[in-house]
Amino acid sequence: MLLTAAIWGFSLVAQKAGMDVLGPWSFTGIRCTLAGLSLLPLAVYLDKKRKREEPDYDAKADTVKVIKPAFLCFIFLEGTTMFQQIGLQWTGVGKGAFITAFYIFLTPLFGLFLKQKVSGRLWAAVVISMAGLFLITMTGPVSSGDMGINMGDFLMFMAAFAYAGYIHAVDRAGAWNLAKLSGMQLLAIGLTSFVPAAILEPGDITWSNCVGSLIPILYSGIVSAAGGFTLQMVGQKYASPGVASIILSSETVFSLFAGWLFFNEILTPAEYAGCFVMVIAIALAVVPEKKNEKSSRESAENNQRT
Repeated sequence: MLLTAAIWGFSLVAQKAGMDVLGPWSFTGIRCTLAGLSLLPLAVYLDKKRKREEPDYDAKADTVKVIKPAFLCFIFLEGTTMFQQIGLQWTGVGKGAFITAFYIFLTPLFGLFLKQKVSGRLWAAVVISMAGLFLITMTGPVSSGDMGINMGDFLMFMAAFAYAGYIHAVDRAGAWNLAKLSGMQLLAIGLTSFVPAAILEPGDITWSNCVGSLIPILYSGIVSAAGGFTLQMVGQKYASPGVASIILSSETVFSLFAGWLFFNEILTPAEYAGCFVMVIAIALAVVPEKKNEKSSRESAENNQRT
């Protein structure tokens, strides 16, 4: 999951660069379709491997069963992808990543609806993170009349809500052929994105535009989407949603570095202060997760000894 965070941190650069010649819907349609198709050979290979290990395994029946969890993941991932992609038109890579990082706190809070407990320390982290978000999203002094959240910041915030839901959807999806599950949801996002692209961005998808965005498409499609989301699903087999969200939050650090490296993005002192406050909130949120994980292990060991 740490590798996933690094891949995604630099992916925001590719996503922003890809919109130099393509609209957000067109770019998403191409990259996610490519991502979904690139996972098909791996899904077929894993099906054949399982068939050799389990002669009674029915690949077609398994594909039908995986449609439901894939659809649930698709709904949340579609929201995450498009809120973030469209929002990048009005906000920076590093700033946008830190705003999206609010999913770290939303993930365990959403767990309340699934009857999961939330510690007092995490509530404190949420309050601190809100203060950090306030500093990050303020675009100027009150006297300038530019005080507030711009459209890009708001969409990044909505992406955080959608991604918190996605983490829980992945957790509830269960054990499946991960290449198949990831490929289905990405292919669905790609194909459905072509509809609004045809309406809102007519004429964007041309051979010259695709060639002009080839590197961003390949990186954000194959490396980030196909590779990243599959790695996340593998990682979440060994970690709870709360722990997963915290590890993946290191994406914000990679994004901030990538924004400075590729776009020379320099934040204001208030925005840097907000990022620092967010890091404190993230660190505070990590502590109860580690304690809970240790407690769970000790409880399991005691039960085993008993």
